[in-house]
Amino acid sequence: MSLETPIKIRELQRKLYRKAKEEPDYRFYLLYDKIRREDILQHAYALAKANAGAPGVDQESFSGIETKGMENWLEGLRKELHEKTYKPQPVRRVMIPKPGGGERPLGIPTVSANCTRAQFAFGMGGDPPSVPSASRPALPGFEGSPNRRY
Repeated sequence: MSLETPIKIRELQRKLYRKAKEEPDYRFYLLYDKIRREDILQHAYALAKANAGAPGVDQESFSGIETKGMENWLEGLRKELHEKTYKPQPVRRVMIPKPGGGERPLGIPTVSANCTRAQFAFGMGGDPPSVPSASRPALPGFEGSPNRRY
């Protein structure tokens, strides 16, 4: 699968962007249904896989998922999102060496956490800096930030 954002996802992002620009006070409360779309799930999986990260606390790898059946795994994730029962697992912490000596902690999320993070980014218009300004205040992590771009 191509890592370029598919046309249908790009159209969704544009619609959300236009709505945010036309109605600055509008809040996007119903994006949850958009992120469980099959095309968004598949593209999020492809992007997460392209990062070639290590398995998280569940020790589930991309090769293991594909051996068992990627479509079934994605359908399970989609079902959890639809039923609103999805809960991301904690990140796996590993210590990595720092250039000047010593170590620093690195958090490794699970494959499902990486996929859902990518899905939310797609639904919101891309990576967080390109989120339409009208929806930003409703997103956790943007409130009260002294370095806001909006």
